[in-house]
Amino acid sequence: STHKPGRLTGADGSDAKAGTMATVFGWGEVSKEKYTDSLQSVAAKIIPDDECGKYAIDTDVTLCAGTERGKGFCSGDNGAPLISNGVVVGIASTLPGEANDCGELPDMYTRVSHVLDYINDVVNGGSTGNVTDSPPSNEYTAELSQ
Repeated sequence: STHKPGRLTGADGSDAKAGTMATVFGWGEVSKEKYTDSLQSVAAKIIPDDECGKYAIDTDVTLCAGTERGKGFCSGDNGAPLISNGVVVGIASTLPGEANDCGELPDMYTRVSHVLDYINDVVNGGSTGNVTDSPPSNEYTAELSQ
């Protein structure tokens, strides 16, 4: 096969600096409830953490990238790669705003640099992918039920 696995960013996250251009790929929604069989891509500029913080709770975990208005990842694209400098720097995770507002606000991605140890552990057979060993505490459960 001519296809190769994507290279992942380093732990320092230096491939995902603010202002860097990146590309997101996916097969998600291209218009209201319309999907495609063709891989789509769109250019996105990585946004500074202070601006991303307006939309994301934790910019250590999340990076934001903006696209041309009306473009970006959408429903069906979760898990799509954000590639910058030839490496995967983000994983499409959250759309700020309403689900039908695709491309209206910056898209949010899980920083690959933040989860790199976990990815390497799973790939190397060190984990089954279960990230929790115990159920949530009663305090947490109580908060959810209120």
